[in-house]
Formats: sequence, C-alpha cells, structure tokens
Amino acid sequence: MKAIAARAIPIPDALDIYFLDSEYPARDDITALQAVMESNDEVALLEKQAEQLNHLMGDVGDDEDKQMSIQAQLERVYERLDELDLNTAEARATTILHGLGFTRKMQGMTTKEFSGGWRMRVSLAR
Repeated sequence: MKAIAARAIPIPDALDIYFLDSEYPARDDITALQAVMESNDEVALLEKQAEQLNHLMGDVGDDEDKQMSIQAQLERVYERLDELDLNTAEARATTILHGLGFTRKMQGMTTKEFSGGWRMRVSLAR
C-alpha cells in the first residue's frame, strides 16, 4: 500500500491516492465533525505566531527597521489565515464528511460510536 501511495507503481495522475496508517481513535468526547475541524493545526500555529509577533511589535520600541520586519511577517501570517478561510471551515468539513457517506446525524455522533471503517473515513477527512 505504501508503494501505491508513493506512486512507485504507475498510476494515472488524475487519481488521488491517500495512505492512512490508522483510524481515528474511538473517543467519547469528540464528534466526527469536531475531529475533522480540530485537524487544522496550521491555524493554531499561525494564530500563535500572530500573537507572538504582536507582542514583539510592542517590545521593539521606535526601531523602524524591526517594526517593518515584524509587520511584513504579520502580513504573511494573516494572508495565510485568509487563505485557510476560517469562516467556512465548518461548512467545508461538513461537505467532506458528507462526501464520505456521513449523514448530518452521523456527523454529530462521537467517534467512539463508529466502527473502525467509519473512523478510518474520519481520518481521511482530516
């Protein structure tokens, strides 16, 4: 399977291949939809970077070169956050899960309520 995922075997470029080595854990504290939405670690990292850069901006004082450098970094962080479009994250997660066969009711069920095959689909959606 790893060889197929690595395209070591000739596969048409029009096919998307994903290799999942494990299913999502069976947890009773998180729904399928929440599991997909929490997967966006990049958003958390970017928000933390923005917070740190904002604090740093206050610490540099009147040094315009440092302020410009920090401002440029902040702009890149905020541009990336805009690209990820947090306002539509839940809608995208719902659409992905629906495409994998999850009904609206199933999206609200905890991952512990699913078989391994369904938890594998949660993993794929992430």
